Amino acid sequence: MVEVSEESITSIRETLSHFVSGVTGGRTIDSDALTLTPIEKLRAAVVSELESSTLGVHLDLINAKNQFTFACYVAADFTCSHPLEYQVIVAQLTIFFFHAEDILEGKPEVLRQLQLNVATGQPTGDAVLDWYARELTPKLWKHFDPLVANMIVIACYDFVNGIGIELLTKHAEVHREAPNFPDWLRFKTGLSPMYALLALARVSDPQLPTGGFEKFVQTIPDVIVFTNMVNDVISFYKEHLAGEKGNYIDMRAHKDGVDVVVALRTVADEGICVRDRVLAALADEPEYRDNFDAYAKGITHFHTSSPRYRMVELFGTPTQSSCTISESLSCGDCGI
Repeated sequence: MVEVSEESITSIRETLSHFVSGVTGGRTIDSDALTLTPIEKLRAAVVSELESSTLGVHLDLINAKNQFTFACYVAADFTCSHPLEYQVIVAQLTIFFFHAEDILEGKPEVLRQLQLNVATGQPTGDAVLDWYARELTPKLWKHFDPLVANMIVIACYDFVNGIGIELLTKHAEVHREAPNFPDWLRFKTGLSPMYALLALARVSDPQLPTGGFEKFVQTIPDVIVFTNMVNDVISFYKEHLAGEKGNYIDMRAHKDGVDVVVALRTVADEGICVRDRVLAALADEPEYRDNFDAYAKGITHFHTSSPRYRMVELFGTPTQSSCTISESLSCGDCGI
């Protein structure tokens, strides 16, 4: 663990308070913000569905690091404005991401060959990936407009590419003549292209003549950026303590020629501006605007409440006993 000065900790705390207030419409990092969202009902629904799938006999594969529980917290907070059956889909998609991270560590060739094996109808070499490709993916067209379903699937595969690229370049410094590399890689590894779609889409959209996508599609680039920034800003403290290099804030600091704590404040301010811009762009589409507003609050709460991001060290103690499972709430380093 890296020793961080009191001055830096104070600056980080002030930036986080400023950021959370700005992206949630004035909320503070209080005991509610530090308390995990109840997931018992959602967890039971996800388990029930998985037990009836081909993954039913392989559930141990997604429980090794409590990633199943973590995925339920993601779904509950990220899509808090959506019904339970919608959150079940989100949780299952999130399970895929966490498991892909594990595969990268142990058998990366399985990920490198994933799209080829799916395209040729061959086994993927992993039970969870087989379930994702053969059972979960086809369900998306039942729940979403075809364009949205297509984009969700592409985002999943691009994430696989992104974490592979990240592994190859994790020790490389960003070349001064390649300033757009950090943003490009962050786009691929952050899961944000998928969550941006899941957050704004409505359950009733597929019944609309055009699928509803045209009502919010122009905001998707900013929702993607916003999603990444929430993670980058709130995860900075725990990554800074761990001495991690190569994350977005670190690369941004090198790019701008400033200290990482200064870069943190810059990104935080940019995130607040992006949130305001999305709300303004959706002013004439109140239902989608409400979905984004709920998403902004929900994704922020996910990050402040998860013990993974160590906000309790900066801001206090959560009110519920759920904080006692802090050591078990860990996952890979995918960008959430």
